[in-house]
This record gives sequence, structure tokens and C-alpha cells, in this order.
Amino acid sequence: MRYNNTGTLIAITISISWILLSPIISVGQSLEEYLITAGKNNPSLRAEFTNYLASLEQVPQVTSLPDPDITFGYFISPIETRIGPQNSRLGVVQMFPWFGTLAAKGDVALEQAKSQFEQFQEKRNKLFFDVKQQWYTLYLLHKSKDILEENLKILSTLENLTLQRYETGQVDQIDILRVQIEKEEDIIQLELLKDEIKTNEALFNELLNRDTRLSVEVADTLAPSVYLANESELSQQVLSRNPRLTHLAYQSNSAKKAVKVAQKNSLLKFGVGFDYIFTEKRTNYGLSDNGNDAFAINFRVSIPLSRSKYNAQERQSELLYSTIQDKRLALENSLTTDLRRALNDLRDTERRHTLYNNIQIQKTRQAIDILLEEYTSSLTSIEEVLRLQQKLLKFQLSREQAAVDQHITIAYLDYLSGSDNITYEQLNFNY
Repeated sequence: MRYNNTGTLIAITISISWILLSPIISVGQSLEEYLITAGKNNPSLRAEFTNYLASLEQVPQVTSLPDPDITFGYFISPIETRIGPQNSRLGVVQMFPWFGTLAAKGDVALEQAKSQFEQFQEKRNKLFFDVKQQWYTLYLLHKSKDILEENLKILSTLENLTLQRYETGQVDQIDILRVQIEKEEDIIQLELLKDEIKTNEALFNELLNRDTRLSVEVADTLAPSVYLANESELSQQVLSRNPRLTHLAYQSNSAKKAVKVAQKNSLLKFGVGFDYIFTEKRTNYGLSDNGNDAFAINFRVSIPLSRSKYNAQERQSELLYSTIQDKRLALENSLTTDLRRALNDLRDTERRHTLYNNIQIQKTRQAIDILLEEYTSSLTSIEEVLRLQQKLLKFQLSREQAAVDQHITIAYLDYLSGSDNITYEQLNFNY
């Protein structure tokens, strides 16, 4: 095995239930609960979502006007005027970028935030795939353990049978030894499986960010699953819903809008302000406006003389846009290849499961029954019975492996096609 627009941004408080959105799955309830727990507790996923929230805070920053400039001046030597000496000045100026510049910057920041959301979504979908894959692996280990224990019971029965026949002189001691050798090999393999179960339970619990010593419940049986989506529909879904592609799509939109920002930055900037001049009254003067403070409105214009700087910004954005387009095309090709490989793997698992379940296991059991009858009549040796019994064990394990491979492949197809995607509205914001 190899293996979607936000509106006006306002202050928000995120409920802890943002990730309690259970994905649509077709397996046991226990796995669904584990997925919810992983979504709630996994620290890497929570960090990715916090990054998304942080990126949203960039929007109000870039769409706000620059802070106004306030100046105060005190004349060391007051300026004498007819109506009195001027001794201090207070000024305020507010600069304004060219029309549409702030909105263009907001568009760039918003596209960046959307791309960050898709990174969170990719992390979430990958986490769910990892949880499913590890859960299916644990199922296989438990099922292999059950099959091996059942095989040991059969070998114990054969051992008793050979002992009885040895006591009556019908077989040699070699038959007993052969059965005992097979038993010892299976016992060692059983102990190895128990150790692997503990190790894989720790890996599974790590994904859920909980005590690694906790046991994990798995299904008793794993029935073959029918995957109905055809390759054409699935390919369209992968290209339209895969978060890695949509992340690049938003990055591309951001770079494209950044070209407009660079163009806007190269235009004039305007400022409006006023000055308030404090004037002292003259004594012994009968002027009607004696001591009146002066008030002046002023206008400013910022002229971008260094054109090379803004031209470089524009070229940089255009080159970044072109780079992202190439990355997106490369990723589309890679995902299409991954999809075809996964579909081939899925068909292979179906063929293997049918072969072992409907043919090999049934025929081997029939052959074992025949050989056992012949063995009791001294028409065959125990070696032939043991050979077929071990082959039956191999086929049973291979059948479970095929079933697990099938479910892991389906989980991978769901991961590729974004089947567990959520929308902005589903994040359950509390405004």
C-alpha cells in the first residue's frame, strides 16, 4: 500500500466546539468517536487553526487608514502679529492612500487567510486519515491474534490426536514433534503480536493526545466495503475539493491581487489637516480681534518619485503568481496519479479478498478435512496436515489484510477528494 468565502470580518470568539464536526464515515461508532476526540485534542491541529485565526487579524490592519500625525510647536521667540504674539502651534494631518488601495490590500490579506484555512483543512483531513489507518492497523493486529489463537487450539487438538496414535503405536514420535514445533512458532508469533498491539495503541493514542497506555476498541469484524464513485467523478472532486489545491488557488488569487496593490501604491497619496495657532492678547489695544487664535486648513500630496521600487513590487507579484500556477499544475498531475494508483490498489484488494474468502480458504478447509480422515486411517502423514493447516492460517491472515487494505485505500481516497472538508460556516463561530 502507498500511501469557501468569508464576509465582513468582525471581532469573534471561537467556541471550543469548532472542531466537533464528525466526518461522514461508514464504519463503527467507536472510530467516529475517536475521530472527534482527535479533532478536539490534537495539538498540531489546534495550532494550525490558531494560525488561521491569526491570519484573519491581518485584514483589519491593512484596511485601516494610517495613524494621523499630531504636532505641537512652541515658539522660542513669539511671532509678533497685529493682533498679538503667537507663541505655540498645534497641528493634525491625516494621510489617505489612492482610492481603492486599502480595499485592494484587504483583498490580498483575505485571500491569504483563506489559504491558511485550507492548510488547516489539509491538516485536519490528514489527521483523520492517520487515525483511520492506525485504527485499521490495530484491527488487523487484533484479528491476527484471534486467528493465531484459534490456530493454536487446532494444533493442540492435533497434538492430542498424535499422542493417542503414538500410544497405540500407529505413528512415530516424529509426528508429535512436528506438531509441537508448529505450536512453538505460533506461540512466539502470538507474543510478538501482543507487543505490536501495545506499540500501535500508543501511536494511536498519541494522535488523540491522550494517555498512551489506554486501550483502543476495534471492531469485531470488518466487512468488505463497496466504493461506488467512478474515476471521472472522483477526479473532478479531487481537483475541486483537495485542500492542497484550494490552498494554492487562494495563494494565486492573493498574488494576482497583490499586483493591483503594487499599482495603487505607485499613485499619489493625499493628506488633509489643520493648524491651530495660539495668540496672546495685547494690552492697551482696542482691536476687536485682539488675541484671536489663528486656524488654518492644509492639504498635502505625497509623490512617489522612486518608480523602480513600485515596478519591482509589481514584477515580484506577477512572478509569484506565475510560480504558484506552475505549482498548482504540478500538484494536479501528482494528485491525478495518486488517485489512479489508489483506485488500482482498491481493485487489487477486492480481488485478493474474493480469492482468499471465496476460494482459497474454503478449498483448503475441505482438503484438511479429507487429510484428517486419511490420517486417522494411516493413509497420510501429519506433515501434510500441518502444511495445509499453516497454509489455511496464511490465507485467513491474507483475507483480513485485504479487507484492511481496502478500507485504508478508501480512507485515502476520501482524503484525496476532501470528503471530510468543512466550510467556514461549519466552524460554529460565536459573534
